[in-house]
Amino acid sequence: MDFLMRKMTGIEGPIKNGVPSDALIAGISDTGTTVTSPSVGPDAPVYQLTLQVTPIGGAGAPYEVVVKAAIPRLYIPMVLPGATIGVMIDPLTPTKVTPDFSRMGSAAGSAAAGVHMTAAGPGGFNMDFDANGQPQMGDVAAVATGVASGQVKTIKGSADQLLATGTHGTAVITTAMPLGKTVRDINPAADPSRLNDPMWLFTVEVTLAGQAPFPAVFGHRVPLAKVAVVAPGVKLAVAVNEANKNQEVAIDWDKSPAA
Repeated sequence: MDFLMRKMTGIEGPIKNGVPSDALIAGISDTGTTVTSPSVGPDAPVYQLTLQVTPIGGAGAPYEVVVKAAIPRLYIPMVLPGATIGVMIDPLTPTKVTPDFSRMGSAAGSAAAGVHMTAAGPGGFNMDFDANGQPQMGDVAAVATGVASGQVKTIKGSADQLLATGTHGTAVITTAMPLGKTVRDINPAADPSRLNDPMWLFTVEVTLAGQAPFPAVFGHRVPLAKVAVVAPGVKLAVAVNEANKNQEVAIDWDKSPAA
C-alpha cells in the first residue's frame, strides 16, 4: 500500500523491526472507505479497530490502542469483537501497532488436530485445516496470491461436467473471497452469459452420504445474481470428484443456497 493511500486513509505503514505479539479485538467500526492494493486485494474495507494488545514478551497487563486497517475480504468474517489477532509492535513506541491478519486466531492454536491437504499434481496447493474445518488463513491468502498470478489453477475442468458426473452432496462455506477476476479472464470462450460472473476462492466443509465431513478449497464462478448470498455458514449444493475431493468441487447454483 503506497504512502499516498496510507496518508489518505490513516492506515499505518509497515513497522520497521516490529515485534510479533497478539491482541484481542475489543471494538470495530467501519470507516466507509475501501482500498485496492496488491497487499490487501480488491475493495478491502478500512475498519477502525480497538485492540487490547498483549505487551511484547507477554509481561504486564494488556493495553488499549486504536488503529485503522484495510481488511482483506478473506478475513472479514473473522474480524469480530472477542477474536484474537496477531499484531506487530514498534519496540520503541509500543502504542504503535499494526494488525497481522495472517495470524488471525494464532493464540488459539488453530492448527491442532486438523487436516493437512496435499497438492494433487501441478497447479495444486497444500493447505492446513483445524479440527473444526477452518482453514489456516495464511495458507488461503497464499492460494489467493497464487491464483492471481496464474500459478494455481482456478478451474480443473468443466464445472458442468463435474455436476453431471460427480458425487452430489452439500457444503457449508467457511470462507469466501473475490479474486478480482471474472470468467472472461479465466476462460474467454465460456458461455457468453457467464463471462462477467466474478471468480471467488472458497473453502468449505463438504458432506457426502456415508462419509465424515471433509474440507475443500477451490476457485469457482459466482453468478452475479448470487453474489449477495455468498457468506460463511451458507449451505451449497455441490458435486465432488472423489479422486481429488479436497480440490475438485462444483457448485450447483440452480440449487444453492441449499435448504
